[in-house]
Amino acid sequence: MSSFRKQEQYDPEVCDHCAQQITYLIPIDKGCVEILKAIAVAIRKKGINAIHPRKEMEIDSKKIDHFTMIAEGHLTSNMVGNLSRPRFHGLIARIRAQTGNYCLTRKGAKFLKGESYPRYAIISKRLGGNIGYWMSEKYQVNIKDFTSDEDLWEGIDFDIVEGKIVIDIVKDPKGQKQLFINPQ
Repeated sequence: MSSFRKQEQYDPEVCDHCAQQITYLIPIDKGCVEILKAIAVAIRKKGINAIHPRKEMEIDSKKIDHFTMIAEGHLTSNMVGNLSRPRFHGLIARIRAQTGNYCLTRKGAKFLKGESYPRYAIISKRLGGNIGYWMSEKYQVNIKDFTSDEDLWEGIDFDIVEGKIVIDIVKDPKGQKQLFINPQ
């Protein structure tokens, strides 16, 4: 688990008229990472960086254990309801032209490969999205902060390049730089 604790207190922006909080924090937490892992697995299996979580990934949590569910690219109904958490961090994105579909972003793929990102996103109720990160220099996380020794997460074996899944990058002495493979 994470080796740090939040020490400072976030002071949210407050409405002058009704005193309601206008901003709040959303952290990258274990649930957010599990959603991201499941989406990456499902996208890899499908071979296209577009997935409809409700139709293609949702499964009854009583039918399968949690670890296997994530490893096979499935989500519970509650997890599908929490897709906004990784979306607010830019790890996944909604596909506007295809209602209900999401894609893994390059930032999400890099996070799954071990790159560090700010833990706390500042969400604005007024704007309906991320307006920045809180103490991004101090509170950084990566996939290893949420993976115990028992978890067998090996990362992902692909990149997202212009919406395509790049499975294998091969360099040979003759100058070939990239090999795009369709995973069917």
